Amino acid sequence: MLYMNEDLKYWLALSRVEGVGPVKTKRLLEQYGSAKAICEALNCDVAAAEPELERIKALNVKAMVIEDENYPDNLKNIYDPPPILFIKGDITKSDQTAIAIVGTRRATRYGLETARKFAAELSQLGITIISGLAIGIDTASHEGAMEAKGRTIAVLGSGVDQIFPRTNQQLAEKIEQNGALVSEFSLGQQPESWTFPQRNRVISGLSLGVIMVEGHYDSGAMITAKLALEQGREVFAVPGNVQLDQSKGPHWLIKQGAKLVESVDDVLDELKSQIPTTKSQIQISKSKIILKSQYQNSNTERRYSDLSSAEQKIMAVLSFDPKHIDAISSETGFSIPQVSGMLMVLEIKKVIRQLPGKLFILN
Repeated sequence: MLYMNEDLKYWLALSRVEGVGPVKTKRLLEQYGSAKAICEALNCDVAAAEPELERIKALNVKAMVIEDENYPDNLKNIYDPPPILFIKGDITKSDQTAIAIVGTRRATRYGLETARKFAAELSQLGITIISGLAIGIDTASHEGAMEAKGRTIAVLGSGVDQIFPRTNQQLAEKIEQNGALVSEFSLGQQPESWTFPQRNRVISGLSLGVIMVEGHYDSGAMITAKLALEQGREVFAVPGNVQLDQSKGPHWLIKQGAKLVESVDDVLDELKSQIPTTKSQIQISKSKIILKSQYQNSNTERRYSDLSSAEQKIMAVLSFDPKHIDAISSETGFSIPQVSGMLMVLEIKKVIRQLPGKLFILN
């Protein structure tokens, strides 16, 4: 069922008016009362919005406008809420209880495991996990939530019909079935350098708090954390190895007063008035996740036993820390062409994953 506000064509036409962004739209809505009245005052080209309206219907995309009663309250209350949200999947009332987990694309194994663990444990408590679908920490967070049978929302820096990175297409499809893909950008919008900082305020805006797991001072995750502070959200930071660049962002946040978190308990203690839970719930959650993890480990061992001796040699030098193909060649003694061929086979077998820049990690 589509969220199809009867004034949607006016909202779409208004979004095309140059110089009218989220803040100005919010003020105009307060003054005129509806998108239709605003469009009449500004003489919007409503006819130009018809093709986009038809495409929304054709692709079964949901469009939720800020005046809709189902528009997320958390997001509506920020300074510059998106006038329109384009959605694949569903946003529900339960998603009001949400935590964002963000971090670097170049995550360490520690960072990936921590993000996945936090996402899974929070999901077991009925908390929706918000992130940005990027490789690294974002991917681990979405996957952790779904492994725990929880809900997760990916906020995109592109149109919901333009999945980025392409390598996360399958992940996006799974998220659509277990939550939602969300964007304020029109269909067809390609990812650009300016779209990601803009979307970051939506990640924090949808959430009660933001957990940062690894990232440098100038990373997108740091932008999200700073926006969360501006929006009055709780900001949490996971400490890391002081010798790694990936730890600089979280450590800076901790110095500025962010809550240092080592476990889900630390998050719940800070948000206990907004997320009522009990210690018994947390223990039940953790025991379920430990059992699932053990099952997955045994599954993984069975998958690895099917590999050739050469493939197992490749696997032995890989981890959840990205490794370049040159380093894999050097450590295994195989030539670059040999390594390239085996890596392709291992990708097909879904035991490893390729990242941009000829980097490879365990899947």
